[in-house]
Amino acid sequence: MKLILKTYYKLTIYFILFLCFTLVSWQEKPVRLIEEVQKKRTIIYVQNDTNSNKSVFLKINPIGYRRSAQRPIIKNIPANSKVQMIILIPLTDVASSYTYNLIVNEELENMEIDRAKGAKKEAPLSSILKSEIIVFTKEDCKKCQLLITKLKLDHVKFREININSKSRYVDYLWTLLKDKGYNKITAKLPLSLKQGELIHPIGNIDDFVSSVSKKHRSQH
Repeated sequence: MKLILKTYYKLTIYFILFLCFTLVSWQEKPVRLIEEVQKKRTIIYVQNDTNSNKSVFLKINPIGYRRSAQRPIIKNIPANSKVQMIILIPLTDVASSYTYNLIVNEELENMEIDRAKGAKKEAPLSSILKSEIIVFTKEDCKKCQLLITKLKLDHVKFREININSKSRYVDYLWTLLKDKGYNKITAKLPLSLKQGELIHPIGNIDDFVSSVSKKHRSQH
């Protein structure tokens, strides 16, 4: 009888320990979001405690943070590692909080395909350059803003590209400028690509607008 009770007691202990371990495992997800709250910012990480690489899609739904907090992020998280995803900067004098959507997948390629599914395919660069007026500008450039304003007032169709953006147009522009002996220091903005032809420098803005307004007016 005593042997039976001892056996029953041991089995009960084992069952309780197993149950506790299972509950902890349920609560602690193998791929999860971790936040590090600092004085003026919150750093968001994703922790992958599995033995295989995971790719994750993270979308923060912020309240009281800068607009950069809204951008969705896709990253590969190596096995048994923690990767920084985004830094949240709270707005001053505003209560901040957020919810999030975290999707875990085995293959990053599959997630990228799903995200891009149904997206409009962009025309080849060569065909765009032959059909559009592209104006290159930069921040705090008064002449750039004056040119943009006058083009809009004259209803000219054009594409504005900020040279600080990561764009295939910018890469192409620097290639053209380099071939003509210019670089990022000597090039003067604004400048333009008119049917693929580099217009640099743009001297008189009124003359430039007049030269492109007849063939490139938007339909109003």
